[in-house]
Amino acid sequence: MERAVAAEESSTRSLVTLTFGREMSTAEVESLKRSLGARTALQVPSTVDAAYARAQHIGFAKSCCPEVGAMMSVLAAAVPAGGRILELGTGVGVGLAWIIHGLRNRTDVEVVSIEIDPKKSALASSVRWPDGVTLVVGDAKEALPTLGRYDLIFLDVPGELKASLLDGAITALNPGGQLLIDDMNPYWGKGPIRRPLNGGDPERLLEDPRVACALLQYATGMILASRLPD
Repeated sequence: MERAVAAEESSTRSLVTLTFGREMSTAEVESLKRSLGARTALQVPSTVDAAYARAQHIGFAKSCCPEVGAMMSVLAAAVPAGGRILELGTGVGVGLAWIIHGLRNRTDVEVVSIEIDPKKSALASSVRWPDGVTLVVGDAKEALPTLGRYDLIFLDVPGELKASLLDGAITALNPGGQLLIDDMNPYWGKGPIRRPLNGGDPERLLEDPRVACALLQYATGMILASRLPD
């Protein structure tokens, strides 16, 4: 597995991605984490790594981070037989690659991913995805009412659009279905100044009576919601 080295520094932490020329076992990754005193250590699957490489090639820096992707893999693995997964915001296919990684070789789950940018969607479509994966070019808000219901929805659109898709995303969940929203840290704020919310606050999901929610305050910040019975 090969990954470009990236670093982000702040007053409280340093985030570093290391590159190795071979696949490592989970035990090796955990041992390395302990030896370096790292908070987290996560191995990126080769298929997902290729998606990150596509993003880097075109300078697209808004793909989901590995910690969020790993969460998506776990949630995707739990989707029941005959279930459906929806991704809102394909980008170049990083989140989709994490979803497929979670499904492994399952062919009993339908996956739909929507992207409004034709160029990014075309790049994602250049990859050979498993049967049952459909990439759609279009406006997610307009498409949502036409797509039926899902067991898992990943809301990964730019921050100002998240709130505008909340109601449609909740409506599209089957009872017991789950909704994951990432990049929530800007809304929780870093200090006394909060990000302007031109399209509303996606945090209002926490008060929606149709779902039960949990705040996952790590990585880029996430809200995980489960649809309650109708």
